[in-house]
Amino acid sequence: MAVLKLSIMYRKIKFVLSFVFIIHLVSAQITLTIPPGNPPTDTISLIYAYADYEEARKPLGTYWGYERTAFIFSHSEIGMYGQITSIAVYCDSANNPSDVPLKIYVRETTDSMFTFQTTVANEEEGALLVYSGTIPADTFAKNQWVTINFSTPFTHATHNKAIEFIFETNAGGTGNEGRYGKFFTHYQPANDLPVSQYWNEDGSPPILQGVTLSYYRPNVQMTINSILGCGGMPTNAGTIVATSAYNADSLVDTLCINQGVVLSLSGTTPATGLAYQWQDSIIGRSSFANIPGADSTVLLTSLTNGVTTWYRCKLKCVSAHDSTYSSVKQITLRNYLNCYCTAGLGGGCDFNSAIDSIAIPGTTLANGLTGCSPSAYTLYPYSGNTTATLNQGSTYSLYTRYNGNVSSSFWVDYNQNGILEPSEWTQICLQSPSIYDTMTVDGVLVLQLDSLISTSFTVPIGAVQGKTLLRVRSRSAGSANDSLTVCDYFGSGEIEDYYVTITSPAGINKVTGITNQVTVYPNPANTIINLSISQFDNEKVNNLEIYNIVGECVHREIATSSNCQINVADLLSGVYFIKLNTRQGICTQKFIIAR
Repeated sequence: MAVLKLSIMYRKIKFVLSFVFIIHLVSAQITLTIPPGNPPTDTISLIYAYADYEEARKPLGTYWGYERTAFIFSHSEIGMYGQITSIAVYCDSANNPSDVPLKIYVRETTDSMFTFQTTVANEEEGALLVYSGTIPADTFAKNQWVTINFSTPFTHATHNKAIEFIFETNAGGTGNEGRYGKFFTHYQPANDLPVSQYWNEDGSPPILQGVTLSYYRPNVQMTINSILGCGGMPTNAGTIVATSAYNADSLVDTLCINQGVVLSLSGTTPATGLAYQWQDSIIGRSSFANIPGADSTVLLTSLTNGVTTWYRCKLKCVSAHDSTYSSVKQITLRNYLNCYCTAGLGGGCDFNSAIDSIAIPGTTLANGLTGCSPSAYTLYPYSGNTTATLNQGSTYSLYTRYNGNVSSSFWVDYNQNGILEPSEWTQICLQSPSIYDTMTVDGVLVLQLDSLISTSFTVPIGAVQGKTLLRVRSRSAGSANDSLTVCDYFGSGEIEDYYVTITSPAGINKVTGITNQVTVYPNPANTIINLSISQFDNEKVNNLEIYNIVGECVHREIATSSNCQINVADLLSGVYFIKLNTRQGICTQKFIIAR
């Protein structure tokens, strides 16, 4: 009788969802095939559909050095909640295939299709790394499923959300197999919507938008462990794990401003009907508040306000009122000097696009005839002729020379937030004279020896004092090298980084010892801050200015004494610097607004 009931239930599920389930009674494990059929039926071999065969190789092709594939299944297509422990794709053809160094990411999403092309980084934000390893070449055989068992199961438990899979193959170089190495069966879903996209790149992982949006997805099998329904108080909310939004292998405790972190739960007792609510606090392990919209199993966030933040996740059963909480995770702000982009920048001097010399007259910076570094990137020592002291409000000339025709720019991190921003950028040239260029003098063709370019710049009066970064970047002329490309991958050119010191304007002394006597309280503040210079009772504060984290002056007033109260109710939460102009000089102090 029990077998008969199970059979009837099985037919109902198959009728409603149009899927085939293989049910293992002992383990409550279900194998779901999408679309129905094993081996696949009524599906398409893309080998014969496209002349370039690109999509037919997805998601496990390694013809390119770095191939990426993302595809989405709606919850109605999957038809159940549970822990996904493996995924398989159907091999359509194998012709001397190679090993596949592979990573698979999975995430829940509110989107059931791709509405426009995106980057791989965008799709992997908030995703869980479920597999990292190598699929041996002898795994691939014609008309066989290739099954990949996850090292970390993925729990699909959020009501009505879709599931996205992102496959990364990382053969490196220009790939490790021929054009026809292996192909996989695909199908077109009935909704006729773009449900996948892919990326290809040789030499380095792709960073641009997807090659195309596609109406086809690979045939898949998923193994799903059913999980119990939630009732009363959840048993265990678990421990928070924090990983980089751009590298799921990397655990993090510190972040740069605007750098993404993915918070997920480990050890949570799996159950359906769980409601998730992520909370944060900038005060400590108390006074937590709900983060709007943060109701998924993972949280993608960042320290946009530049303040150390504590996180936890509140779990409850949707059918009950009792809640439990995860562990608390503290994320602190990283020192800004460790936040500049230095990896994945590319470059190369094969096109005579190297930086040859850099100097700032009137300072100690005079670094000449450097040639091109092997990696096309150099961070020079913070000493001698490879550093400079720059005064707030002063104007300087940056002298540069190159060994070819280049487009060049430079940045100075005036607000010391670890980000080289458009407001801190100056264009040096779109094309440059070179020591190899020629010119005609009295009818004689000679080398144009003077290839010096002088670029004027002014240090903002509100620039934060202290050590910061100066970056000069070149690439072949005719290519974009603008305010937004400081961290982009270039195929040519070079980067030279220097540490420089920002100090008080010329002729104005920084107050010696006074900064340590300046008190700003409460800190963090809400709507009012109090300013006190404790040991300088007769010290006259001529005026004060408040700057935000990007160096913009957001408040200015004339102070009447060394002890005053300032209304900051109109300022947003974040990190600020108060600058005091006194009879003895200028000093600054950092404070935080938190609401």
